[in-house]
Amino acid sequence: MLKLALTFKWLGALLLCLLLAGVFAALAQWQVTRSVIPNSDNAGWTNVQTKPLDEIAKVGEPYSFNEISKLGKEKVLTEVSAKVIFQPTYLLVANRIQLDGRVGYWLVLPANTAKGMLFIAVGFIKDEATARKVLTDLRKPNTSAAQSHGALYEGTEVQGRYIPSEEPLQQLDADTFSSLSVAQLINLTDEVKPLQSNAYAGALVLTHTNLVAAASPDLEPITIGLAKSETQVNWLSAFYAIEWTVFAGFALFIWWRLLSDAYLKQQSKMGK
Repeated sequence: MLKLALTFKWLGALLLCLLLAGVFAALAQWQVTRSVIPNSDNAGWTNVQTKPLDEIAKVGEPYSFNEISKLGKEKVLTEVSAKVIFQPTYLLVANRIQLDGRVGYWLVLPANTAKGMLFIAVGFIKDEATARKVLTDLRKPNTSAAQSHGALYEGTEVQGRYIPSEEPLQQLDADTFSSLSVAQLINLTDEVKPLQSNAYAGALVLTHTNLVAAASPDLEPITIGLAKSETQVNWLSAFYAIEWTVFAGFALFIWWRLLSDAYLKQQSKMGK
């Protein structure tokens, strides 16, 4: 069979199969680089991409967004953008921690996109007294804060981190909540009460300068880190890597199998 394998015909077939196996091996290697995502940390992110909200989340569907992904060998942080119309409702979420360790409040507003309702954390407030002052200023129609914010009812483009809804906890008072829970906040908007199916499962945290924060000098930009996590495995990419490896081996097996059949056929003719 070795003599037959060394003929021009079968050497050419082997070269073709090796080329095909090499392509499959390269695809397997590419999938391997995508299948393992190192643990997240709060180091400065230089590789950030922005996608429209509706590309990574659908109204009424469970939260399934992974904001950390791989682009080649680099980790990528994905932020989202959306055009929204804010509702004139102001809520506080307590126990929010900035990256510098300070504990305070988030000002949260419900908003509407073209597809459904979205809760948006627009700024950080350092203490309870200041948080109450911000709410009072925003709710008075003749204050500069309320007038500045009024333009946002016509629609604005916002950008930030899309995070999952938190577990509902006991409400602290009429305006203040212990967690950012979509299921809990959705029943407190001024407009007609929407169904859960008409709201996004996650919330948007504005991490860039925006018109909402400019409405009050007491609102600071929100700085949130990435939750510490173990190395993640993208099982779909891992499966594809295994699949391409099998294809590479199968390309060589096909060559050997065809050669074996040709050799047996040749031996059969010689026996006759």
